Amino acid sequence: MSKLISGSRVVVALALLAAANVPAVAQTGWRYRNFPPPNGGWLVYRTIGGNPACASYNGRDCLWGVHTDQIDFNRVRPLVCGAGHRDAWGVTGYEDPRHWCNLARGRPID
Repeated sequence: MSKLISGSRVVVALALLAAANVPAVAQTGWRYRNFPPPNGGWLVYRTIGGNPACASYNGRDCLWGVHTDQIDFNRVRPLVCGAGHRDAWGVTGYEDPRHWCNLARGRPID
């Protein structure tokens, strides 16, 4: 029984080690897209609570033009569309059908 437990620990340790070597983007569900104007450009984002959220270091300014391999995901404080975006910018990001929040959420452009 002791060998079985020890063997299980080795398997778990190897699995954790392998997961630690997977890029942070893959571990946390981050995606990227090149958005059209008016908020155009390359953006790394994910969904949080049903709302798109861009990679940000200050919770206010998206990291526009910064590729995934350039982002320190340990420092990321996402800007979440909806209430969080309204707190930062005065609008939710859903008012304009061409805003990245709408596009990332999958809403069509009118």
